[in-house]
Amino acid sequence: MGFFQLFIDRHLDTETIKGAVRHYFEPDRTIAYFGSKDEMIESWDAGSDTPLDVHVIVRPLSETYPFLMEIWQPGADSIEEERRFALYFSKAADCRSIITDEELNPYSWYCVHPSGTIETIYLTDADMGTEEG
Repeated sequence: MGFFQLFIDRHLDTETIKGAVRHYFEPDRTIAYFGSKDEMIESWDAGSDTPLDVHVIVRPLSETYPFLMEIWQPGADSIEEERRFALYFSKAADCRSIITDEELNPYSWYCVHPSGTIETIYLTDADMGTEEG
């Protein structure tokens, strides 16, 4: 399965998230939403008559970035698709999305603005929800 993720810079309602995802992936794709990776994997074990095409996990992340969205879909990982999705999602949801910049530095990321501007930013452990308390 192909995978990419976005950190979202503000609280968004469920309908805004689902609407942006639905429009990006087109109406003929089957999309399912989950609150955790474990929940998604359990759904695979349960089976279904309708194979799911796109799996979306939306969960809390940090104070700076309230949501982490993970997208799983058939095919290989694609940095280009991650960027296309982030550009579309940021504009449609009027938010900033943080995506990988492919650098070895784990604190260096791209910030995608609703205007389409992409800039390099540096995050802290707290921003990424990995700070130990």
